Amino acid sequence: MARVAPAPAAVAPEAAAPEKGSKKKLILILAIVLTVLAAGGAAAFFLLGSQGAEGDAEEKVEEPVGPPTFVVMDQFVVNLAEPDTTRYLQIGITYEVSGPAQAEEIKNFTPVIRSRILLVLSGKNVSNLTSIEGKQQLMDELVDLARVTIKGDPKDPTRGIRDVHFSSFVIQ
Repeated sequence: MARVAPAPAAVAPEAAAPEKGSKKKLILILAIVLTVLAAGGAAAFFLLGSQGAEGDAEEKVEEPVGPPTFVVMDQFVVNLAEPDTTRYLQIGITYEVSGPAQAEEIKNFTPVIRSRILLVLSGKNVSNLTSIEGKQQLMDELVDLARVTIKGDPKDPTRGIRDVHFSSFVIQ
């Protein structure tokens, strides 16, 4: 007759024990992996989320809002740096700013700005100021001069100063 197999019954309990241990290990490993992935995802969300918010803030600052405000400076009359002759420059300067707050700040710093403008203008000569490129360079210098002088918003590289315009420009 055929033998009844008591051996497989004995093998079955031994095989069942390693499966329970391996299931616990598998569950533990899956829990650790899911925890690490969740932590990495949360870290990425906060890091990328904060960069996006800073980018939005910078974009809002760069966009001009509303019509510009103009600040008219008094006329300037300076001697030009001509070696053999005496030449004069009479110039009217108007700053274009982004709002009333910047206009007020320009007015508060007018003595400093005027002094610096006089120094810049008196260092020019006729050949620098007669060409379009020379006038454009002077405009850039005057805008930079005002941006350095006023405090403005530290996040805004333009400090609220959009441009400078000449209302008169006479060389004698």
